[in-house]
Amino acid sequence: MERVEETLRRAIADVLLVGGLRDPRLQGVTFSVTGVKVDADLTLARVFVDILSQGADVAAVLAGLRAASAAVRHEVKDKVQMRRIPNLRFERDESIEHGLKIEKLLLKIKDDDADRGSGGQGGAA
Repeated sequence: MERVEETLRRAIADVLLVGGLRDPRLQGVTFSVTGVKVDADLTLARVFVDILSQGADVAAVLAGLRAASAAVRHEVKDKVQMRRIPNLRFERDESIEHGLKIEKLLLKIKDDDADRGSGGQGGAA
């Protein structure tokens, strides 16, 4: 299943990069296809995208990608050798943002521990 997901991820990324998507919601927006998860019966593929453009309207970009999903699927069909191409559902990949939040929390904990460690050892021996 991982091989199918990676094949689809690359093909979808190629289609979106080379493009031809004329949706105004996608114009000037940079995004990356970070992953694809296919359900067991290969009828649906969840396509995870990370929107890299600062200030982009995430909801509008996702709406544009969802509106283009049939066209993207049609292009992918020409690029990969699969009997059936699953329907594509574009979703925002929040794992990078989630990872950054965890990293900030860990750094804060480390700083708090360092403050506690240095603050209580001022003294008399």
